Amino acid sequence: MRSSRRTRTLSPQPVEGPAGGEREPTWTAERVRALGASTDLATAAAVLGMSRSAAYKLIRRDAFPVPHFRVGAHYRIPTAPLLATLHLNDRDTSAPQRNPDALDSPP
Repeated sequence: MRSSRRTRTLSPQPVEGPAGGEREPTWTAERVRALGASTDLATAAAVLGMSRSAAYKLIRRDAFPVPHFRVGAHYRIPTAPLLATLHLNDRDTSAPQRNPDALDSPP
């Protein structure tokens, strides 16, 4: 029996495409960071551009491209390695960039 307290991570809403149809949302580094410390396997698969069933097949073979861990019957994917896999972790725009030539000179 499923628990009524089960939560689900919401994925971004689809964006309207050029012909009035829906197309897949664009995952940006900010959107991935907004997922929190970890996310579920279906959301991680969407970020990586693969189907949910392909993600489960890879995780059963221990071939999923991002480190993962299992909590009960659910898989959790940490967002930091997910960003690193996409080569987005080095573009941290939240921290101010420091000039190495300044060498702690007063303002």
